[in-house]
Amino acid sequence: MSTTEHAEAILPAHPDKLCDAVADAIVERIRAVDPLGKVGLEVACVFHHLVLTGRVAVRDEAMLDTVQGEALTELVREVYASAGYGPDAAGHLWEPGPGALQVTDLRRLGAFEAGEREVRSFSDDQAICVGYASADPGTGHLPPAAWLSRRIARELFRLRLEKGAGQIGPDGKVIVRVDRDGAAWRPLHVSISLNHHAGSDWMLLNALAAEAMETACMGLSLPLPDLELNGAGEFTCSGPMGDNGLSGKKLVVDAYGPTVPIGGGAWSGKDFNKVDRIGGLLARRVALAAEAETGAWEALATLAYIPGCTRPVDVRIRLDGREHALESLPRTAALPRGNAECAAAFGLAGSLVDLARWGHFQPGLPWEQP
Repeated sequence: MSTTEHAEAILPAHPDKLCDAVADAIVERIRAVDPLGKVGLEVACVFHHLVLTGRVAVRDEAMLDTVQGEALTELVREVYASAGYGPDAAGHLWEPGPGALQVTDLRRLGAFEAGEREVRSFSDDQAICVGYASADPGTGHLPPAAWLSRRIARELFRLRLEKGAGQIGPDGKVIVRVDRDGAAWRPLHVSISLNHHAGSDWMLLNALAAEAMETACMGLSLPLPDLELNGAGEFTCSGPMGDNGLSGKKLVVDAYGPTVPIGGGAWSGKDFNKVDRIGGLLARRVALAAEAETGAWEALATLAYIPGCTRPVDVRIRLDGREHALESLPRTAALPRGNAECAAAFGLAGSLVDLARWGHFQPGLPWEQP
């Protein structure tokens, strides 16, 4: 029986993704100087203002020089600029311009308290983490709607840089609707919202939106899905100038879309010793391993952490809708699940800003290996 599924993706200049990327840029800086550094951040933005709260602790306070004061402001400006704010190649200024940003730092910064660093392998919070994998490598083992929405978003980002200077702004959203019948699926409808200015060339906007969709759908069964561009009309007041942004707000976008349940913990802004982040990534790896080991079409892994644990206290696996004991899957059960082991392995990931913007499920990452 066929079902209709939806998923959305957002461009890097969306205010919520700006906040996620800033948070992960700081995690990346701390990770480079102290792999055991503690980072738990919340970021908010509106207009030309950005506010940071949370905790950063490192072995030596001198290591904080790259994430405070003018160095912090420069880092935030880099994130905004690489997302598309500021003057584009045609000289059009997309606000907020990075040079005018005002950063308010309300974080608690300092060295670890006595004994705190030694217990980093223990969970300092509770978490329920969900991982999903399908048997379809063509969609990156992800739900088709989530996979396609991200491909379209990447194409929009690329085409704006290559052909949209002076016309297309950096903010944007994509919503995809697909019809799914077991392993078979086809896209039905794509809605794209593209930022622009009052004098933008609507023919160019439509042409680039269509090109992004067609390129992303290349290789899929015809016909192409219906396309709707800027269904609400003009999208000239955008980014932090049109809406406030918060880190950790796009949990469903960051995970698997609305067809797969999520545990609820944000990933961006957390170091790799935080169990909501490593747990979410471990759950993905467990799901991939269980699918590969059994040949099931879909695998869903649920991991539970409680304060003080050094590994998930419970692991549940559903294969094609039926629960299986972890012990019945010897290869999957043999995966390292300790907090310290996972933190060390997963912390080898590449650009965290890239993960914040385009998702944690990309080929070649440590947790994407079955």
